[in-house]
Amino acid sequence: MFRLLIGPVIIGALVVLFTYFILPLIISEPGVVSIVAELTLKLSTSFFETLPPIVGDYIANLNLLVAAITVGILVTVVIQLLVLIWGIFSFMVKSIVSLFQRDKKEEEPQDLSPIDMDSSFKASSIGKGVVGRGLDSIDRDSGPSMDD
Repeated sequence: MFRLLIGPVIIGALVVLFTYFILPLIISEPGVVSIVAELTLKLSTSFFETLPPIVGDYIANLNLLVAAITVGILVTVVIQLLVLIWGIFSFMVKSIVSLFQRDKKEEEPQDLSPIDMDSSFKASSIGKGVVGRGLDSIDRDSGPSMDD
């Protein structure tokens, strides 16, 4: 839910704050408003033959606050759409990979090669010969012991 709703809303709110407080320091307030109005007019003329009355009223009453809110909402919606498309794409890839893995036949485990043992172990009979000594390198070490 964070990726689809909360994250894009936070980013949209940051864009609103940036557009309302910081962007007028870089570009004048009428410049920001005119950029948003020009973008709205271009989108409207690309989708409609004539300018709808609601878009005309929006452009007529446009100020910096409304422009900032509009940019923030548009950024939020675009990010939500991108997250949704990415989620669908990743789900499809994961399902295709799982289908390919399901179709693979499991290889049977192969036997290991026999262990080469020392001849003293092979020659000793049960209960005689080497019993518990000589298996580790610590058993062959004749260094000082802890008992000393």
